[in-house]
Amino acid sequence: MQCGFLMLGSDFLAALDFRQLGANLWSILLLVAGFSLVIFVHELGHFLAAKWAKVRVERFAIGFGKELFGFTHGETRYSFNILPLGGYVKMLGQEDFVVDKSGELKVKADPDSFTHKSIGQRMVIVSAGVIMNLLFAAVAFAIVIMAGRDRQPPVVGDVAPNSPAARAGLQSGDRVVAINGKEIHSFEEFQFAVMLSDVDEQLTLDVERGGKMLDPKPVVLPEFKKDQKIRQIGISNGRNRRVAIPAAAPSEVDAPDRLRQFDELYQLVLPNGEPKEFKDPGVFSRALIEARGKPVEFIVKRPKNAAALTPEAVLGHEPALDTIEARVKVQAVWSPMAYEEGDQVTGSLLGLVPRLSIRMADEKKSFDAAGARFGDVIARIGGEPYPSYALVRKIIEENPGKPIELAVSRPGMANHGLSAATISLLVEHRESLIAAALKEVSAAVSQARDLATKQLPEADVEQLIAALTKLPDGTAWRKWLENVDVHVLQPLVPRANFALIGKAPPPAIDAMLRTMDESHLVVADVVAKYGTMETPAHAAGIPVGAVITAVDGKPVRQWYELSEAFRAAAGRLVDVTYRAADLYKTVKLNVPGDLCAALDMPQGSRIARIDNQTEVNITDTEGNLRTLSLPDWRAVRELLKKSIGKTVSVEYVTLQAERRAGTFAVTESNTDPWLLRVQYQDPFMCYPLIERYSESNPILAMAEGFRQAYIATLQTILSIQHMVFTQQVGVEKVSGPVGIIRIGSKAADAGIIGLLWFLAVISANLAVINFLPMPIVDGGLFLFLILEKIRGEPVSIKTQVATQLIGIALIATLFILVTYQDIKNWILGA
Repeated sequence: MQCGFLMLGSDFLAALDFRQLGANLWSILLLVAGFSLVIFVHELGHFLAAKWAKVRVERFAIGFGKELFGFTHGETRYSFNILPLGGYVKMLGQEDFVVDKSGELKVKADPDSFTHKSIGQRMVIVSAGVIMNLLFAAVAFAIVIMAGRDRQPPVVGDVAPNSPAARAGLQSGDRVVAINGKEIHSFEEFQFAVMLSDVDEQLTLDVERGGKMLDPKPVVLPEFKKDQKIRQIGISNGRNRRVAIPAAAPSEVDAPDRLRQFDELYQLVLPNGEPKEFKDPGVFSRALIEARGKPVEFIVKRPKNAAALTPEAVLGHEPALDTIEARVKVQAVWSPMAYEEGDQVTGSLLGLVPRLSIRMADEKKSFDAAGARFGDVIARIGGEPYPSYALVRKIIEENPGKPIELAVSRPGMANHGLSAATISLLVEHRESLIAAALKEVSAAVSQARDLATKQLPEADVEQLIAALTKLPDGTAWRKWLENVDVHVLQPLVPRANFALIGKAPPPAIDAMLRTMDESHLVVADVVAKYGTMETPAHAAGIPVGAVITAVDGKPVRQWYELSEAFRAAAGRLVDVTYRAADLYKTVKLNVPGDLCAALDMPQGSRIARIDNQTEVNITDTEGNLRTLSLPDWRAVRELLKKSIGKTVSVEYVTLQAERRAGTFAVTESNTDPWLLRVQYQDPFMCYPLIERYSESNPILAMAEGFRQAYIATLQTILSIQHMVFTQQVGVEKVSGPVGIIRIGSKAADAGIIGLLWFLAVISANLAVINFLPMPIVDGGLFLFLILEKIRGEPVSIKTQVATQLIGIALIATLFILVTYQDIKNWILGA
């Protein structure tokens, strides 16, 4: 009997936030010892079962290759070999052959040999290693649970625009209690339930929000993301109330009413002016969503010595800090969904697409190395201003390994020798100053001086006026003000991929980009059509690069203000004024009617029924019949299309769990619920939510250990199923020895408890992989025994030897492929 390592589903360690590639010597030694323990347990199972069946065991080996040390006891040689990535038990009868007169290979007759035992006894011996691995996993899980383990609960963090989660109405702070009636206890279990769901399988979620269960229950249909080779619904792990990133854009402006890093969300100031404490961070998020971009007041606990704190010091369980209370104002960030299914980047408002914002840059990759930060807005890349996502991807793919210019907007940062406060002031009044300068420069100088004098120190005022007086005319003012907050970063160098066979894939965009609100209302792109319908923006002729300045003569400065202006005008024509370079133009734009506007639905409400219907069947672009469930905006659209010319009843549930109803007269022009594609998100990001889980009762801990072993085993089986048959899990999720060492050394860095949990998962993985019906592994031998039972005689030795040779070739090929993949991922930082 022999075993080796492959690991499936290694993404379970993502929650531990491991960010370094190497490991110290002590961690590697711990990992080797852990691997050896798992192998020892597996081979011990075979050994004990063989002794029980009175089979002579000639060698019990941990590892392959040359023996490092060992000893002989009785009839068995116990050895520890140089490569601790496998092991074997050598029993009498496994390789003891003679050739009979017919030339057929036969096993030597010996009553103590493996082959002379009954089929039942041999089945026990073959399966004993797998059983021991499962028992080890259960015991190891139980030990960790008794010692106590930090885990991320199944709580929703960020929700990606136009994702299945967003369409189902999930919000930050929601706690998922069960999926399809099965309880879940961690975010890891939630991820695996989504990742390993069947194709076209809808997941019904039991969700707790604000202490109440959502009714109706959200229904999500996971999507396969081709770039990530995994099924997902578009959420991140939950967050606690401790602020990690305080603003949606980088800012050096220090104001007491702004959130700061390490602030703890404490109280929400209610509409009546009374503050109220909330432990649930989702309460603060829901208040921001319902305010639709208007400021909301929080009271936070602010550490007195925040400058001396580190993220590690505030992670975990209610750290004791010396704090003061501070009142801050926070505004939600407006973010549109895309119309096209699966597009989580290029959201638009009636066809108008904002510039791209950087929400996250992969560590030590091209955007991060260039100096990009959370909240940066891409002003220019490769010489192209306000690029669309498609253009960014094209530029990066065409320039592997080559430097690319990258410039970003940072409206709260010092620039051009001016203070951060000065830049912030100019950004706030940018369009009014441009308009004044294009008419008369002297009037613009006076306006700028008046604004600065009221808000800035004298030294800042003098610096500003000195900079402005150098600008000769209105065009120079316009160009300068358009770029006053633009920072040119280090060149972006896309990492060139490599491939042993065939053409290397193009570089990927190693940052999360989103269209969302920002400081300048620049139209980066115009969507021509929503399906077969021309978008209002395209029909109005608004060009790419235009800056929207007013709606019906009322100035708008940010995207949420434009969105609110359109909401108020739903169902009628409006005058939209925009600036293109130095020229202003006003056009008519037809704002379609909308269900949400007509019923004055609070932001974040979930539509539960339309004329008592909760779902609709559609035929997708590939001709497949699909079911869409409310509150998915696409289901709303299809149900309204079926009711053109009628007045329908509408039931909806607000974020505060209030059930409301109304009626809506459906026409051909108001079937698109475009306001349901408008989202509001937290402008800040808090640290990950961590909960301590432990069970002191050894019986209950053991029961939970067996549950975790069952989950790990099932996850491995389903991973193989989706990898081989449905292709819903990419082979990139398989790790070989190099990948396991890389990941396992990080687990060892986290301590004995983290390493033991990792080894328990490895042991469950090993049990499944070794029992696959493949030659050379235990599952292949078990299959031969089943065939022997059916046929009444064993499979011929020649056949067994031939299949084992094939198995060795397959295993060797797989080993080479996964090792190549591991090394490539290590080099590329994947």
